[in-house]
Amino acid sequence: MHQISFEDIERSNSLAQQPGRTAFIDECGNPGFNFIDKEVSEVNGSSLYYIVCAVVVNNEDINTLEVEADTIRKKNSFQTGEMKSSSVGKNKGRRAKILTELLMHDFSVIILIADKQQFYKDSALVNYKESFIKYLRKLLYEEMYAVYPKLRIVEDEYGSSEFQSSFREYVRANRPELSLLNEYEFDFVESEYSPIVQIADMIAGSVMHHLLDSTAPDVLKIFKSSIRGIIKFPRPYPSYFAKLDSNEYDKDIFDLANHCANRFIESHRHDDDEETRMRVLFLKHLLLEVRNFNPNRYISSGEVISILSEVYGHRIRRNYLYRKIIAPLRDSGVIIASNSHGNSHGYKIPSCINDINSYVNTTIGVTGPMLKCRKLILQKTNGDLDIFDDPALESYKRYFGDY
Repeated sequence: MHQISFEDIERSNSLAQQPGRTAFIDECGNPGFNFIDKEVSEVNGSSLYYIVCAVVVNNEDINTLEVEADTIRKKNSFQTGEMKSSSVGKNKGRRAKILTELLMHDFSVIILIADKQQFYKDSALVNYKESFIKYLRKLLYEEMYAVYPKLRIVEDEYGSSEFQSSFREYVRANRPELSLLNEYEFDFVESEYSPIVQIADMIAGSVMHHLLDSTAPDVLKIFKSSIRGIIKFPRPYPSYFAKLDSNEYDKDIFDLANHCANRFIESHRHDDDEETRMRVLFLKHLLLEVRNFNPNRYISSGEVISILSEVYGHRIRRNYLYRKIIAPLRDSGVIIASNSHGNSHGYKIPSCINDINSYVNTTIGVTGPMLKCRKLILQKTNGDLDIFDDPALESYKRYFGDY
């Protein structure tokens, strides 16, 4: 019989504090690799991209969202049929209207985008569809578990795909083993009876349309504030970096900062400690911004606090954010730029020397007076009292040495 440890109980209590949530999953495209005409999305049953969308809703809000989604469906002339992206087709105005109406409602989104054109022809993922599906399901599971360790998952059971069946089996095999702590469940529902699965269908299909036609509504930008994760595979290098000058982008700096952040995430991906999970989520949000939206934008502490508080179900304070999230990450070797001036107040993954300079200038305002205070106290006490002898400040002594 498995013995339950104090760590198990602590984790269970932490999970219990989080709001119950359900993820509704649907997909667009398929895992085939038979491309002929790159101008269309479907050729011989093989799509250029494979998209999976998870719409995550607090359980207490599910009924309300189902009613709201069904109202949107009826308003937009789907009549008695489902609200499906394929029914909207290339009507960009109608698609934009539906997406804008959906944006007004309360749910979060995690999106997986696989660009099958970028794989090498001799890759095992191309030659063996099962390997492709297996790798994608691992990416999606880890992203969902990193953000929401307590989650029910609902898929579109009607015409259940190879990916959905495989994903269900993978989660069941990899979720926590103890029944006391097993917070992952799977329920199944046909999309005809789940308006929220139809939201996932609309978002996934709209992502596909924009990838194939850049003039179609950009659903990632439309739903930016609701997105909790974007998984792109293979991971592309942000194309906008090529348009930036040397003052806005330095490849060496970004590659180093990106590597340090990813190393921490990979090392702690499966940790159950809440503070560690918050650090991972904080880094993933910074990477989400720099990779997909704006490499120069600093994310305010208010935005970070809002996201962490929403995910973990309790209010995170500004002081807690710095002491328990940001400072430990920096101590672990993660490079996080910060700026306290003007409209650029906040944090980001540095992508240029200006980001580093902004961080240095910000920290000088703190470390300079601290070092002067230390020196003055040492002088007045003939070296008997060193504020860096405090265990909380001991690491600073390694950096600045003894006077």
